[in-house]
Amino acid sequence: MQKILVVSDSHGSHGKLARILAREYPFDCLVHCGDGVNDLFHVEIPDGVTVVRVSGNIDLARAIDMERVAFFDAGPARFMVAHGDQFGVHNDYGPIEREGRNRKVDAVLFGHTHIKYHRDGKPALFNPGPATSGMYGLVMVNGSPRFSHGSLED
Repeated sequence: MQKILVVSDSHGSHGKLARILAREYPFDCLVHCGDGVNDLFHVEIPDGVTVVRVSGNIDLARAIDMERVAFFDAGPARFMVAHGDQFGVHNDYGPIEREGRNRKVDAVLFGHTHIKYHRDGKPALFNPGPATSGMYGLVMVNGSPRFSHGSLED
């Protein structure tokens, strides 16, 4: 079983991000879906944790040059990570869903809307919600991925 911690939209909230990581440790993979991706340099990431990150629209304004879309595998599941702005997720999940389907992924992890979201399907869509509000997501992979939302308020 692999545990993936998913965060997005941390926007400089280093303290909340550090508390999320401490609360959910141990985990195998940390995914940051953009907008505050540099915050990862201000928190302690445990040894042996794989980090997958993409830049969001705010990161681009700060001249952070990294991939906008990333892919990774966890067990038999394939994931796509994007911030979501480039797919217009504020208005419609259709474009990001189609991109995930075209890329033959099992799930798309994204942020940008500041609204937690999960929809099963092929691909599944999952937004952890904004880390600035203490929200995060967990994906457990043992065969098919299972998704859940968490919050520092829980």
